[in-house]
Amino acid sequence: MAGVKIVTDSGADIPKPLAEELDIAVVPLTVHFGDEEFKDGVDLELSEFYRRLHAGGQPRTTQPSPTDFEAVYRRLQADADAIVSVHLSSELSGTMQSASIAAAMDGIDVPVHVVDSRSASLGIGMLAVEAARMAKAGASAEDIVQHLEAMVARQKVLFLVDTLEYLQRNGRIGRAQAFVGGLLNIKPLLTIDDGVVAPLERARGRAKARARLLELVTQGAQGQRVKVAVMHADALEEAESLASELRSRLDVEELVVGQLGATIGTHAGPGTLGVVFYSV
Repeated sequence: MAGVKIVTDSGADIPKPLAEELDIAVVPLTVHFGDEEFKDGVDLELSEFYRRLHAGGQPRTTQPSPTDFEAVYRRLQADADAIVSVHLSSELSGTMQSASIAAAMDGIDVPVHVVDSRSASLGIGMLAVEAARMAKAGASAEDIVQHLEAMVARQKVLFLVDTLEYLQRNGRIGRAQAFVGGLLNIKPLLTIDDGVVAPLERARGRAKARARLLELVTQGAQGQRVKVAVMHADALEEAESLASELRSRLDVEELVVGQLGATIGTHAGPGTLGVVFYSV
């Protein structure tokens, strides 16, 4: 029986087993190391990506083309009444634009609803997962889109980076530019505000930054029942420890731990640690 199909991009950082379980189609961005090109999550393993990053590699990313999206939409429409396609913030990437162009192409015979997550990493991923669960339960595309828009409005993203170098180098630093040139060993705490990277606070040293991140999430949850995702860039042990502390402090309905893929890892840099959460 036809239903609603869900599409996202590799910036969503959904763990592969979960994406496969929920039948979420992931369109990869391209990661460039010099003249080498790789499709994120397809022909570049995360271990190899971070090895290159730690070795001083300076990757950059490019968005999927409209024809990349068209191919996915054409494949899915044979078994779909509609498609919901949820993507990287339009303020951070042209991925949304490519998806929107593809949605209007001749030969796309079902409605394609393109949703701007106004977010990145598991901020997108949690939206796509929710959409896929609703689709499997028989929800209409219109109901899914309405629900996602409400999620976008209440979802919060908080993260710390070891250095602003990667965000600055790749032009994704947004309003966090105000933190550039800080004192030695100052760790920036950042958020994504209406689709743009924005500054929150600065902490002296990583331990204090991590402790403050935990405090801010606890305060932001306001005792409500929440769904949470902890994301990290090659810092699994620290992420799992943070997840354990969040479970003990918050009324958690669901918690996912995921690693930043090459798309987001390129811009955030190794050592990034973040939390996405929203009330349910």
